[in-house]
Amino acid sequence: MYKNDIDYKTQYLWKNEIVQMQGQISSNQMDILTYYRNRSEIGINILKQPRISDYWEQLIEIDEDFFFKLRIILYNLRLFNLRFFRFVPCQQTNFNCEIRPSQADTTNRLQRLRTHLISNSLFAYVIFSEDEHQSEYVQLYDERRAWISGFLGSAGTAVVTLNNAALWTDGRYWTQAEDELDCKNWYLMRQGQTDVPSITNWLSSQVNSTRPYNRVGVAAQFVSSDWWSSVNSVLNVNNASLVEVVELIDLIWQPPERPSPTFNAVNIHELKYTGISWEDKVKIIAEHVQTKKANAYVVTALDEIAWLFSLRGSDIPYNPFFKAYAIVYANQTTQLWMNQGQLTSAALTQLNKVNIRSYNSFLSDLNILANQNDISQIWISSSASQAIFSRIPVEKRLISSSPVEFTKAIKNPIEEKGMRDCGIRDGVARVRHLAWLENQINNNIFINETRAAEQLEHFQNEEDLFQTLSFDSISAFGSNAAIIHYSPKPQTAATITKNGLYLLDAGAQYLDCTTDVTRTHVFGTPTEEQKKAYTLVLQGSIDLADAVYPFGTYGRSSIDLADAVYPFGTYGRSIDILTRQYLFKNSMNYNHGTGHGIGHYLSVHEGPSFISMGYSSSDIPLTDGMVFSDEPGFYLPGQFGIRLETDIIVKNYTLPNNYSNSTTQFLHFEMLTLVPFEPNLIICKMLTETQKNWLNWYHTEVKNKLENTKRLNEDELRYLREKTQEIKC
Repeated sequence: MYKNDIDYKTQYLWKNEIVQMQGQISSNQMDILTYYRNRSEIGINILKQPRISDYWEQLIEIDEDFFFKLRIILYNLRLFNLRFFRFVPCQQTNFNCEIRPSQADTTNRLQRLRTHLISNSLFAYVIFSEDEHQSEYVQLYDERRAWISGFLGSAGTAVVTLNNAALWTDGRYWTQAEDELDCKNWYLMRQGQTDVPSITNWLSSQVNSTRPYNRVGVAAQFVSSDWWSSVNSVLNVNNASLVEVVELIDLIWQPPERPSPTFNAVNIHELKYTGISWEDKVKIIAEHVQTKKANAYVVTALDEIAWLFSLRGSDIPYNPFFKAYAIVYANQTTQLWMNQGQLTSAALTQLNKVNIRSYNSFLSDLNILANQNDISQIWISSSASQAIFSRIPVEKRLISSSPVEFTKAIKNPIEEKGMRDCGIRDGVARVRHLAWLENQINNNIFINETRAAEQLEHFQNEEDLFQTLSFDSISAFGSNAAIIHYSPKPQTAATITKNGLYLLDAGAQYLDCTTDVTRTHVFGTPTEEQKKAYTLVLQGSIDLADAVYPFGTYGRSSIDLADAVYPFGTYGRSIDILTRQYLFKNSMNYNHGTGHGIGHYLSVHEGPSFISMGYSSSDIPLTDGMVFSDEPGFYLPGQFGIRLETDIIVKNYTLPNNYSNSTTQFLHFEMLTLVPFEPNLIICKMLTETQKNWLNWYHTEVKNKLENTKRLNEDELRYLREKTQEIKC
């Protein structure tokens, strides 16, 4: 709203008009009113687009004939209801809209939250999706951002000011957010679009030098230190600051509306699945601590704690985790902060050498430890919360990437075997499901998206070692498949028919692996447009799967990805183009990463490496034993969506023509997922000979390995053989 906002292509007029409120407001408030009387700023959009008020929850249309509309409405006789206007592009909201059934009316929630902003002298408050451990998936109890905004997607950040509310989320969730966000109260910020301000820039633009306070409240336990320091440094330049406050959502979101926290039993993850004892894992991490010349490493991520102590819980939906913190000391001793009552007797026996303390005492215990004279360096990951950072004196902080995250990502031989065996069992369940679904549709039995997903879970549950799903299945038919993270609701789920594409993205947790698999199917006659798009996506999938690359490469596409060979040291971002190249040549793309790490009966999304065009300072080269997804796609809003996701593992590779004096270690991907692609969607003539050969090889592998299980009946075998026939053209 100020002169530095001219980059929004607005012009400013000055008008000396303001309503006098003497006798009704305080002297401080009158001082601010006087400022605005002398310098009231109104922005005018030359293109006559809607204006969005900085200080009020109403969309106001302004044109050149009626360029000034200013009303002061006191809310508890507070100044911040003063209406001025500025322009923020790419926000879709309509404050005169009607709340749809898919949207929660958040008016009352926001009013109650703003009462606490006032009492804490805050002009804004930030609500994150994560819990205290910066987890992607959280307990229902911890879904604070979802509750305040009504947006149920797993990724997003909400900012509530005294009179505005905005939600930032990435391209995977834009369509979902449009459907779920309360259109009367919220602005949708399409994170990643060039004309959308970042949270930092947006907050900075809201700073008012005449406001008595420019404090942005944050519950420090729910935000990483990285975020805190980067945002606070920018705000400080603009005479504002982040301040640590209690979690305000907890003050207004109470039972019975709020679910209770979960404290389920925590069990041992047996050595026959882990391949290494928890004591040996601790020894490895302690050696890293010694190498860093630190006294201890603080473990905060829930998947790292579950892996480190060979324990699994069920407190987080779809994830075998439990809430805990841990410290590994250089001398190999350990401390664990958790609800001890959750541990089974076997788990307690296993941890007899571990000092177990109350979860709620962790921050105070850490502060005491950090201030001991014999402690010189405490190693913490930059992803740890600001609350943890603030308990350790600056001079004693050693900030570096987590040694647990890296060690965990490289699967040992037992874990690798589990992932391969599991891929076969999961493939059996998928083929059984697809044969069943095809039969239902051919017999005109109505199956909707929800019912189809439930039936897949039924088949997976019949496989050995199955525990639960690894995420909420994305079962999407027709135009719903264009919503990248679509989640069907029983009351609105579409019926799957022969007139459209069906995308099924589903995964499972088994004792010996985690899976994440997507295939796109057709049960009728596809259009040429659908076939072309599918084939372009498939080509990229093959090229990545078939790639050879050097060690040290960073992951950056799908057959192309699956078939890649690359040298040691390659990063995922270096090979992502393999999957997108065919789409790019046709002016097509997809708005998500190509691949993410996958845990071993842990998180379906695992760091530190990924395959994406983006850059992350925490990214490390692809390494033998890492498991990834290979999932290019294409989405045509309102029509169809295509995604092909295969689980792959990085393995060392010896080139047959390698020069004898070459010391470069090459890598490639091996396939873990065994689910056929859809031949009725493939335009054979678009494939190169290499791609056809790879596809025929892969389908032969799928057919032989699944047939050998003896788990498929005649109808299921018929389906498998039909879908894995040799591609010829």
